Amino acid sequence: MKIVQVKCPSCGTPIRMKNKEAIFLCDNCGMMHTRNHGIERIDYEIAEFSSSVANERMYMPFWRLYCDFSIRSKNVEGGSFFRLSQWIKGDKNSGAFFVFIPAFDTSLENFKLLSIHLTLNPPHYRTTMNFGGVTRMPVLMTKEEARELADFVVVTIEAEKPGVLQYLDYSLSVKDERIIYLPFTKTSSGPVLAV
Repeated sequence: MKIVQVKCPSCGTPIRMKNKEAIFLCDNCGMMHTRNHGIERIDYEIAEFSSSVANERMYMPFWRLYCDFSIRSKNVEGGSFFRLSQWIKGDKNSGAFFVFIPAFDTSLENFKLLSIHLTLNPPHYRTTMNFGGVTRMPVLMTKEEARELADFVVVTIEAEKPGVLQYLDYSLSVKDERIIYLPFTKTSSGPVLAV
């Protein structure tokens, strides 16, 4: 097997990585890309830390998928589509919203907690141009894997509410995706979002 040095397709700088990642980020020009099916540029944002954060800092990557959602038919016993109605206003059966998918290695339980919380409560943040020397966790999930998990997150959100979901026929289409590096601070009870 031949090992080839990965170089940035934009500026030609060799990319050195300490961890195995699904994406490559050039420290010289800031281009993020993947090489799954040829070279593909990945859009990303870096959220700024809140000025009040004093504990140890780290950046955790999330895929933020902008999705169109449409309910074709439904049957719920003993309840309603409470959480979906937060996205879909009025009598409409469709809407658009962001789905957040943790792109780093984490337990299934933590994956569910983070994806549901951030999807229901999208964080508001200002962006910064660089990581400022703060450690960033590696991106281990591809864009394709994140797209597949968007359905899981939406169905999980709706299934974990009062009432019994009998039937849901819907479509979910991803219109845009990007990596969002969200700032977290380490606490004794675990990482806490720090925007």
